[in-house]
Amino acid sequence: MAWDEEKAWVLWPEYFDSNRSRLAGRKAGKTMSVPAPTVEQIVAAVRHLGLNYKVESDKSFPGNWAEKKGRVLVERAIPKSQLIKKVGEHLRRNQRS
Repeated sequence: MAWDEEKAWVLWPEYFDSNRSRLAGRKAGKTMSVPAPTVEQIVAAVRHLGLNYKVESDKSFPGNWAEKKGRVLVERAIPKSQLIKKVGEHLRRNQRS
């Protein structure tokens, strides 16, 4: 089934960075965040959920425009709050110690 990239959810690594405050762009709770997450880690979590996605590696988070970490566009199959929670839980479970 085709999905509309124009209406996709956007996931930035900054959403899951435990080193950032909520004010600085973190959207996941501290218990669902990891230090310095990568786009590849987010892709692994989205793939685990079985959702369609597209990586845009040349994009930079608006609050951190000088650093191009990239972003992941994800189909709108579930509400964004649930998506952030599930991706955060996956990142936390699979973080490297």
